[in-house]
Amino acid sequence: MVRSRLRAWGRVGFVVLLLHLWCSDSRGISLDTDGDIKLGARTYVNARVGTEDTHNGVIKTSPKNDPPVVTSSDSATFPYSSAGHLRQNREFIEVELNHNLDRLVRQGVGPLSLLNDLPFKIKGLAYNFTFRGESEMLYDWGPTEYSTAQQFYNLQKANPPIIKSTACLLPAQPGEPPRTCGQAPINVAQARERLRHLGTDRERLFQAFVEGNVGNLFVRVGRQNLSWGETDAFQLLDHINPIDSSFGGFLISLDERRVPIDMAVANYYLGDYGPITESHLEGFASVDNTVGYYPGTPAGSPWAPPSLGAPSNITKTMLNRPASNIGSARGGGQLKFNALDATFGLAYYVTYFDLPGVQVSTNGPSIANGYNDGIACNDPAHPEKGNNCGYLAHLSATAPKVQVLGGSTTFALPSIYSVVRGETAYFKGAPAYTQGQLDPFIFNANGQSTGGRRLRDSWNAVLGFDTNQWVRLLNANQTFFISTQFFYSHIVNAAGTKLYDANGFPNPDREVEPVELNVLKFGVRTLGQRLEPLFISQPADTYLQTLFVGTSYHSGEINPGFTVFYDWGGAFLYQPSITFSRDPFRFAIDYSIIDAHMYKGGSNVSLLKDRDNVQFRIEYVI
Repeated sequence: MVRSRLRAWGRVGFVVLLLHLWCSDSRGISLDTDGDIKLGARTYVNARVGTEDTHNGVIKTSPKNDPPVVTSSDSATFPYSSAGHLRQNREFIEVELNHNLDRLVRQGVGPLSLLNDLPFKIKGLAYNFTFRGESEMLYDWGPTEYSTAQQFYNLQKANPPIIKSTACLLPAQPGEPPRTCGQAPINVAQARERLRHLGTDRERLFQAFVEGNVGNLFVRVGRQNLSWGETDAFQLLDHINPIDSSFGGFLISLDERRVPIDMAVANYYLGDYGPITESHLEGFASVDNTVGYYPGTPAGSPWAPPSLGAPSNITKTMLNRPASNIGSARGGGQLKFNALDATFGLAYYVTYFDLPGVQVSTNGPSIANGYNDGIACNDPAHPEKGNNCGYLAHLSATAPKVQVLGGSTTFALPSIYSVVRGETAYFKGAPAYTQGQLDPFIFNANGQSTGGRRLRDSWNAVLGFDTNQWVRLLNANQTFFISTQFFYSHIVNAAGTKLYDANGFPNPDREVEPVELNVLKFGVRTLGQRLEPLFISQPADTYLQTLFVGTSYHSGEINPGFTVFYDWGGAFLYQPSITFSRDPFRFAIDYSIIDAHMYKGGSNVSLLKDRDNVQFRIEYVI
């Protein structure tokens, strides 16, 4: 009784105090009298369920052909997961705070009053903070292939370390320096710890920047995203910020995978010059070592490419980021203007792409015998060993600077309620790969300890078309939005495309992806101890078509849609979807069907051809 009375008096006293503060002539400053502060939040939870078994097979070749001909392929996906198993249980929240400081500057509040004494006037002064939190519960209560280390240990048993001599089986004596007597075992504990560390949750101050205008000059400084170009779903001119697919996978929207970096952006309005109107020059500079491949997709993730999802005791991978200094900075500029009823853009910048430059090296001639030579790590007499003992090959990933030169245009066709979009770009010095550069069995057999690093140039273009059209037979009240894009890419001076050379070995000059079909092959050719791997082909010319069709019913509460990606190399993605909206809630269902006969390069759609799934998602937006 006494406690309930105290709680009641406490509530009354709290209300009285609030009323007193509200009505009193205090010295407090109102921060949001004119709606200067805007707070938004978006959160969702989803569940993806696989609708097919992941692949767990081998490449099949015909031994009757000379050279052998690949007839079908199934590269092992790790871990193996059956149809009907949970593949993703993602929780996502993003909270964005925007605060316009113009009124506080005019009123001379605190140190902001100093801005009124400047010889120029600052307008639109504001700051932004965006928090993002992501979690993946698959590894906690998902099926055993994700929530336990069972398949990791099975892989460890199937790939035992190679012992050079029986002496290496004896325990090390007290005071004896560390010994590496052969191939390292698969470190299951380390692989699972990395998966849990990188794949279960991450919380970030995602964006944090301040912006303002001084006359015709707009400046924004801080951690932010900057997107150039006119494309959707895939990138062309939009390579300023890294794209991270490691946490949520390829099927997460591009905007959700784009990673902000520390940069300064300036936009200067140039004005009108005859037929040219609304011209402005935009530039950016960034000193930030964030890249798309670091820290990478951990082994055991359901979204790793084939042959790259399992921990390895063959290859040690070292991921190197660029330096955080002026010499390694990203930067460039873009001129945009209107002319002839169209918007044009001309851009040049230097950046880092999401795929790294890769260099594979070995420990010398010992690889031909199938094991390392047993020299201890960090041995001063053998500095070439470094601390990479116990692996047959070492892979070093670096970020070469890539130059991007291109242009864009957008114009409307009012008579048919449509918009045309186009981009073209030349990429200079982008990372590239060949069979012989990645394959130690080729370069090491020729007496080389490294395959080197390869860069390439390419021409790229996209043409997009968006339109709103009535299809009254299907929807008498709303139009259908139809959007399609056609992407083209050509590798300048591309290497050979044949799978095998005249001797039946993989063609060393073939353009490939850094994804190995790391399995045995029927009809394989061997030479002594050599056993050739086969890397996924990268065509010299890539053609990709995207299509989206959507409409709405019941005043926007029901929104069906259909998305198609078609890689002309022979890969499809079909994704029918439907979203039910009743603000502030949304409930969405989509079914992703990825179909391809072979693993191919190009758009890389085929690399996830065994990951068909249906997604259920509940979203809350304010």
